[in-house]
Amino acid sequence: MDQQLNGLVSPVEEWTKLLKVFQFQQENNNVLIANYLVREGYKEAVETFIQESNVKPTISMCSLEVRVHIIELIRKGNTLEAGQVVEQFFPDLLAADHLLKFQLVLLHVIELIRMGCTEDALFFAQTLPYEAGKHLLKVTHDIERAMMLLIYDDPLTCPFGALLEQSHREKVAHAFNEAILKRTNEGLPSAELIHLPKMVQWCQNELSKGKIQFIPMKNFATATLELE
Repeated sequence: MDQQLNGLVSPVEEWTKLLKVFQFQQENNNVLIANYLVREGYKEAVETFIQESNVKPTISMCSLEVRVHIIELIRKGNTLEAGQVVEQFFPDLLAADHLLKFQLVLLHVIELIRMGCTEDALFFAQTLPYEAGKHLLKVTHDIERAMMLLIYDDPLTCPFGALLEQSHREKVAHAFNEAILKRTNEGLPSAELIHLPKMVQWCQNELSKGKIQFIPMKNFATATLELE
């Protein structure tokens, strides 16, 4: 292989050498990690990390404890209690975001189906179109999928039984986490740590489409650069 790859890129050895002399600031890396921990609600982890790294996240921690409490309630399926806590600390959140409230009520219907409370599930299901508001057409399929669970003696055998899996609770919990971050103006710094690998992958794809030679990063876990 040509040493200079047609003069467009340096060989791996030279590129690695350049990386070693690059003035990388560990503090910037630590801030990225701290922001990620705060954003995802890892309270104990971020407190320990801040103490050990001596950095402060740029995302405010003022509502972290309440946010974590709400997320955990949703993850455990305690939807009514989660709604009460949201109303207590963020009274306008659900009123302003009909789709968010719809997700919580739909999850409550699913939790009632899980417990075999068919009559209660049907009662709350009647409120779903109202909660959805202007988003009704967008969520009609979601309502239909939840109602399909009632047809089966064992809802888990329903084609939409995945709604009863923990992953659906996690989806709703994530939606509330993001909504609270935005409401408290904590969401301004984007989740850089999550998006960086995606950004690198996108850049590499664009370079490949343009037939531009470069040294790709194939292993994101080790940040290893490899010639093709």
